[in-house]
Amino acid sequence: MIKDAGQSRPPIRGMTVEENPTTLITESVAELIAMATAMAANNEDAFQQHNFNLHKLGVSREDRIKAVNISLRVKMAPHNNLMDMAQGYLAAGGGCCGGSGEEGCCGGEGEGAGCGEESCGCGH
Repeated sequence: MIKDAGQSRPPIRGMTVEENPTTLITESVAELIAMATAMAANNEDAFQQHNFNLHKLGVSREDRIKAVNISLRVKMAPHNNLMDMAQGYLAAGGGCCGGSGEEGCCGGEGEGAGCGEESCGCGH
C-alpha cells in the first residue's frame, strides 16, 4: 500500500470527509473505486460485496453503473488497441503500411524488405 506524506498506517475504513476535509475520497467514493477495481479484476465476490456496501450507503444505481462502465473501458483499452492493430495487419488490403499483406510485412523479409517508415510498426 502506498503511504502519503504523514500517513504511518493504512487509512481507517469508514473515515468520513468531516474527519478529513482535505480529501475527496469519501467512503462512498472509496467503495465505488473498490467495486470498479473488482470488476476490472474479474473478482465477482468482491464486486458483489462492494455493490452491496454502495447500496447500503445510498449510492445511486446510475453512479454504480457509471463506475462499472469506466472500469470496463479501462480494462478493454489494451484489448481494443490490440484488435485494431491486428485488423490493420490482417484485414483484406491490410498489412503494415497499407500494403497488400500478400507477401508479408512490406514486401517480405530479407535484404531490402520493409518500408523504412519508423511509425508503421513493421520494424524494417
